[in-house]
Amino acid sequence: GFRWMQFLARHGLHGILADDMGLGKTLQTLAHLMAEKTSGRSGGRPSLVVAPTSVVPNWRSEAVKFAPGLRVLVLNGADRKKYFRSIPHADLVITSFALLQRDIDKLLGFQYHIMVLDEAQYIKNPRAKVAQAACRVIARHRICLSGTPIENHLGELWSLMHFLIPGFLGTEETFQKNFRKPIEEEGDAEKNALLKKRIAPLVLRRTKDQVAKELPPKTIMVHLVELHS
Repeated sequence: GFRWMQFLARHGLHGILADDMGLGKTLQTLAHLMAEKTSGRSGGRPSLVVAPTSVVPNWRSEAVKFAPGLRVLVLNGADRKKYFRSIPHADLVITSFALLQRDIDKLLGFQYHIMVLDEAQYIKNPRAKVAQAACRVIARHRICLSGTPIENHLGELWSLMHFLIPGFLGTEETFQKNFRKPIEEEGDAEKNALLKKRIAPLVLRRTKDQVAKELPPKTIMVHLVELHS
């Protein structure tokens, strides 16, 4: 995964790391960010990671543990505004999807080397404010991390690709006409194969049984929880 992201960056491409949950998307991305800094390709620009609020502390702890060479700035909480001026001095800026749309005007004051969306399905609706805000940020290299890049329909894939490479899959209307409707409603295998071929170089997906063969099968435990007042 690390080598694949390095390949994308060298060729000016952007992509979706869609590995199963638990295969280390965060760690692979941190290795990528560290390599970009040490090679000098980042040019001193910060990189921006946008993650769900609950995952922001995990990003910080993983960065401190596995990439101590990165200067990390977390934008979180009511007092975050006083740290905006520190953005250009950081290697890695971490914020949440909830704050992205609130702070977008401040974030647009800077340019980033890499922009990473963790749990990128948060922008699956292209008309949502958070998706529109993400698309406005200026970054040389864009990465989506998501174990579920398509949860309900192919329109969600279009939204992620629109963030990565606007126009790569055409407009939303042409994509619906040329791919989504034929594949979802008519079962057009030829169009399905064509779409898979088009996005294949930009999507890396691996399942646990492909990567970690030593892991036992998934164990499902059902817990009944009584909801009190």
